Order: sequence, then C-alpha cells, then structure tokens
Amino acid sequence: MLLPSQGLHVSPPTVNWPFGRYDSVIISGDGNKDWPHSGLHGHDVVQLRMIFKPISGSQSLLSNMYYAYVQHFVTTSVDQHAGMHVLKRALRSTGERVGDIIPLFQIHAPAHLIPRFGQKANSQLNSHSSDELSSSFWLNKYWTKELFHACS
Repeated sequence: MLLPSQGLHVSPPTVNWPFGRYDSVIISGDGNKDWPHSGLHGHDVVQLRMIFKPISGSQSLLSNMYYAYVQHFVTTSVDQHAGMHVLKRALRSTGERVGDIIPLFQIHAPAHLIPRFGQKANSQLNSHSSDELSSSFWLNKYWTKELFHACS
C-alpha cells in the first residue's frame, strides 16, 4: 500500500524554535523485516537531525544518494495503561546522544512522540522545547491507523 507523502521537519535553531525543529521517524534497522507488517521488530525510532547529500567530484554511488543524521531512542517498556511503547533517548556513558548516519531510503514512517512528564513537568517545557528537554516519551500508536496496527 502506498501512503500519501508527508513532509518532515529538520530545521536548526531559530528565534521561534530555540532548540530547532526535528521530527521523529521509524527506520529499518534490519533489512529482513518488512514495515509495517513486522511491527517494531527490526526497526528503530530515531529523531532526524540533518538530511544531506555528499558532494563529490566523481560520480560515485555515495554522491548519488541522500543521507540522514539521526539520534536514536531505545524502547524501555510498554505502558500497560496507555498501551504505548515507552522510549528514552539512547545515551553514551558520557551522556551524549547516540547518533548515526543512514541512507534516506531506510526511513519508513513518521513517528509521533508524546513527552512523559512524570509526577511533575519541567517548568521550561512548551510546544517548542518539549522534544529536546524531555527524556522519556510515549510512541503514539494512535496517531495513524498504520502505526496502530504495527505497534499493537
């Protein structure tokens, strides 16, 4: 089934978006798994940070493809009350986010993340900062019919 195209935001910080605007997507981590039929098995949730095409003087395979720099999330559990996967940012032992460069064709679907606030929300959170200042998220499987079936 071919779904309509959708735009994704990958924008550096601006006056209105002081942390930038970076959408999250589902990517294939295992070429043997078929999205959405295999669900999240063999797939990862990542935040897009940059889309680019290498510039090369020669016509190589590398220079004909687009790539994305992404930062990974890890699934920690499934919230039994909400029925949604709980995600946290993948971090190195130094606290830096885990990033990767992937071919753009590995992106399969947009992902809608909902920040988890816990007992008390950070007072700095707003619609422009919640993706960057939150550390835990729900993967909103109710966002689209395809995501619902893939995550159920």
